[in-house]
Amino acid sequence: MTQLRKAIIITGAAGGLGKAIVKCCMERFPGLAIVATDISPEVNTMFEGPVLAYQMDVTDEASIAALRMAIEEKELQVWAIVNNAGVSDFFPITEKSKESLEKIFAINTFGPVNMVRAFLPHLIETKGRVVNISSESVRLPAAFHPYANTKIALEALSVSMRNELALWGAKLILIRPGAINTPFLDGLHDLKNRTGDSIYSEYLHNFAIKAPKEIRKIVEPERVASIVLKALTKSKPKRYYRVNNNPMLRIAQRLPHWLRDYFMLRMLK
Repeated sequence: MTQLRKAIIITGAAGGLGKAIVKCCMERFPGLAIVATDISPEVNTMFEGPVLAYQMDVTDEASIAALRMAIEEKELQVWAIVNNAGVSDFFPITEKSKESLEKIFAINTFGPVNMVRAFLPHLIETKGRVVNISSESVRLPAAFHPYANTKIALEALSVSMRNELALWGAKLILIRPGAINTPFLDGLHDLKNRTGDSIYSEYLHNFAIKAPKEIRKIVEPERVASIVLKALTKSKPKRYYRVNNNPMLRIAQRLPHWLRDYFMLRMLK
């Protein structure tokens, strides 16, 4: 029986980190098919060389099924999935619409689960790998920051998926990056200009001014992409890889919850 050529899928490939991951995978895995996907149609014209680009929505099972069909028609077998697709936003969870919260969870939390479910037979057959991009913000969820909540939920689901995949010899690895030099941070920097008529507008404005000052070092996406490569290539990868994590978050995480809340309220008022 002819052995199928293996493939790596990268979601969110049109973003800054996604592009860096695609480029690194092209260089490191010349014999594998690199499949770049994104909800934006720009992904179709973004890459040069032997990249297979597809517009796809990680929240839409029909869209993912179409990708799987296209991959199988090319006689490819998925060995790895890098779940990088994600969105970030800052808003009051107690005030914002149910739809706004569901949307960010649908992409950041359930998108990776949808991808693993769709390609589970491939991952079992190839004893493949899943790399989920999380965030260092899981250490300290805060007001107005639903992104951190979605990543906390993703990490909990990832533990269950990792244990299930291990029964078939497949691996799942989580990456926890700190601040990355991509447009992802734009939502924080322009928050003070879009507080609108929220009942929290004064506190949102304070948050928008003070939160960026808590960001320490910002790394280029290529640095994080290199850690993704490590997760893909190590024979015994770590369960968690941390890159550019803010030491202040590590300290804050060890504080009692009442003290964390105290400092958060001080920052917002």
